[in-house]
Amino acid sequence: MSSDYPLAAEGIGKSFGALDVLTSASVWAAEGEVTVLMGRNGSGKTTLLRIAVGDLAPDYGSLRFLGHASPRHRVSKLSRAGLCYVPQRGLTAPRYSVRDHFAAVKAAFGLGDPAQSVAIAGLGPYLDQKVASLSGGERSRVSFGLVHYRRPHVLVADEPLVGLSPKDRDPLFQIFRDLASDGAAVVTSGHDAVDLLRVSDAVIWSVAGTTHHIGTPSDAVNHSQFRREYLGPGVFLE
Repeated sequence: MSSDYPLAAEGIGKSFGALDVLTSASVWAAEGEVTVLMGRNGSGKTTLLRIAVGDLAPDYGSLRFLGHASPRHRVSKLSRAGLCYVPQRGLTAPRYSVRDHFAAVKAAFGLGDPAQSVAIAGLGPYLDQKVASLSGGERSRVSFGLVHYRRPHVLVADEPLVGLSPKDRDPLFQIFRDLASDGAAVVTSGHDAVDLLRVSDAVIWSVAGTTHHIGTPSDAVNHSQFRREYLGPGVFLE
C-alpha cells in the first residue's frame, strides 16, 4: 500500500468477544478520488471505517494519516488536521436550524459565504427550518452541505445512501465529485452497487473479515468472483 495515501488502515483486526469481525482488512483514501468500500451487511465495513478515523481502537494493524503512523488514531485530532467523518447518523443537531449549522461551521473554521455549498446541496428553501422538521434525505443533504462548505482534506462517509431517494442522492454524488476534483480524498461505503460504481474511482471489497482491492468500477463489473458473490448478473456500467 502506498505511503502517499492521506488516510490508510492496513492489516486491521478487530474482535468483539468471540466474534472476529475483521482479521486482515485494509482501506485507504487517495487524493482526488472517490473510493467505495462495498460488502454485505456484517462484513465489517463500518467497523473498518470507524477504526480508520479513530472512532474505534483496532486489536492490531497499522494506521496512517497525512504521513504519520499511529497504533490508534483519535478522531478529534484527525478532525483538526483535515478529516471529516460522517457516520450513518449524520452531523446535524435537531433543535437548530440549517442556517445555525452553517454559521457554526463558519465560526469554527473561519470560512466565508456558504452560498455555494447551500446551493449544491439544495438547501436554500430550508435555511430557517429546524433540522428536526426535515426528512431523512434533507437532513443528509444538510450534513453533506456542511462537509462541502468545510472542504476537508479527507472525507469518510459511512453508508450515506441508506434510505435516500434519487432526489436526495444526486446532490451527495455531486458533492463527492466536487470535493475529489478539488484534490480531496473521499471514502464511502454501502450496498447500492449501481449508484456507488457510478460515483467512484476505486472499489474495495469487504468480505469474510478481510478486503480485496478490486480496482476501477469497470474492473469491478468484470471481476468474475466479485460479480458472482456480490454484484450479481444484473449490474452494468452505463
